[in-house]
This record gives sequence, C-alpha cells and structure tokens, in this order.
Amino acid sequence: MQIILENVSHVYMPGTPFEVKALQNINLNIEQGEYLAIIGHTGSGKSTLVQHLNGLLLPTEGRVLVDGRDIAAEKEGLREIRRRVGLLFQFPEQQLFAETVFADVAFGPQNMGLPADEIERRVHRALLQVGLPPEEFCDRSPFSLSGGQMRRVAMAGVMAMQPEVLILDEPAAGLDPRGKREMFAQIDRLHREEGLTVILVSHSMEDVASRAKHLLVLAEGRQVMYGTPEEVFRDAARVEEMGLALPQMTLLMHRLRQAGKNVPLEIYSVPDARDAILAMLEGNRK
Repeated sequence: MQIILENVSHVYMPGTPFEVKALQNINLNIEQGEYLAIIGHTGSGKSTLVQHLNGLLLPTEGRVLVDGRDIAAEKEGLREIRRRVGLLFQFPEQQLFAETVFADVAFGPQNMGLPADEIERRVHRALLQVGLPPEEFCDRSPFSLSGGQMRRVAMAGVMAMQPEVLILDEPAAGLDPRGKREMFAQIDRLHREEGLTVILVSHSMEDVASRAKHLLVLAEGRQVMYGTPEEVFRDAARVEEMGLALPQMTLLMHRLRQAGKNVPLEIYSVPDARDAILAMLEGNRK
C-alpha cells in the first residue's frame, strides 16, 4: 500500500476568530514496508497529519491518495481504508471497555460482520502478534493488566482488523522502561516479520533514530526536514533551532568531533558509542 500526500493543508475552524492553520503544504510519499517517524515540537501538527492518513480528518486543501484513490472522494470506501490503515492513539488503554480481553480485541472484527470462527482466529492471532498468549489473556479483564499489557491489548484490537499500515501516536508515553522496551520490541517485530508499514509519532529522538528508515520533521505545521536519521541529525544546529534534542549519544559524538576527535556522527546507542570511542582510542595509540 502506498500513501501519497499532495500539498496537504488543514485549517481548524476556518473563517472564525479561532482559525488555526495546523498543516501547510505537506508533500509526502509513504511506500509499502516503510518505517517512518514523524517528529516535531508540541503543536507542530504531528497528530493532525497522521489523522489524514486514514481519513479521520480530510484536507482543507490538497489530496491524500491511498493506492491512488483520493480518500476525500471515497467516502463510501472510508471504512475499508480505515481497516487497512490502523491508527493507535496516544494512551489507547483509556479506550478499553469490555469485560474480557477477548471481547475488546473482537470488537472490530464483529463490526465487520465476520463469522464467529473467523473472529476467534483473528483475536488469537492478534494477541500472539503483540506477545500476549491467548490461552493466558483471553478471559482476563483488561483492567487487571499492567499498563504495558493494556496498551498491547489495544494494539491487538487494531491488528485484529489486519491492517497493512500501523500508525502509532506516542506508543510508549507513560510506560515504565520495561513496558517501553516490550512495546517497541513488538512494533519492530511486526514491521520486520509481518511486513507492516509503520508510522511512528514520538518525542524521543533515541527511539526514532535507532529504528526509523526516514524522519519527517514538522514545525508550525510545515515540513521542514525529511531524510534518513543520518541526514537529519547531521544538521545538529538546525535540529536544535527547532527545539528538538539530538539523541544523547549523537550529541556526545558531535561534542567529541568539535573537540577534534575523529569519531563518526551517525551514532544513536550506548553500545555503538562505546565501540566508536574504543576505536578512536585504539587509533590514537597506533
């Protein structure tokens, strides 16, 4: 599935004293299997943008094309588009409502009118996809689970619709370190093993730098940078001008380079920084 944005702009409450230009002339091509991260300061338009990708919001100007179809002209087909492009909002566990995990995950497939055996198959498969064994979790109340487990139940509810694109708005927000690691491990595995297109909205530069293939940087509703993590974070001054922090290990490499040390800048994790510094010290001894 390919998603293309052509000169997309969005205005909230147009023609009123409260008019807000949330997006301005966004152009973007998202290919099947992409792992895209969208970053930017609070209020930069990230959440507004991702809600255009499955038709929850429609552009004030411009077009969003899903497999070549203009979603604004496909009002009868929006349900199918939303099935194929799944969106997990921030703090999705707050939207859990059913008495059991099974019932919560089954809600979407039931609304699709699927037979009972297909619903059961989808629920079991979705729970396995997010790392929750069905035999252990199906009959439990979602409200008896940990925060990370509740969030994975919410993700299973999206996965039970069998989407081709998974959009996650701050999926690790509020989780403890273990819950965050588990959440991203499941997201990365779905991308790698299921071939899902993943679109990640995050404030954590470490999270996006270490996993996304491309980064889209928004500021005041405008697309200001786009490229690989290496391309974006190489321009440290511009990133910091927009109020964003470099990944900590990348910042360390920039500081060492400024001090005259021969180290690579494309470093995002502690193990990679350790290896780069050891290689630098070894080179100095020769």
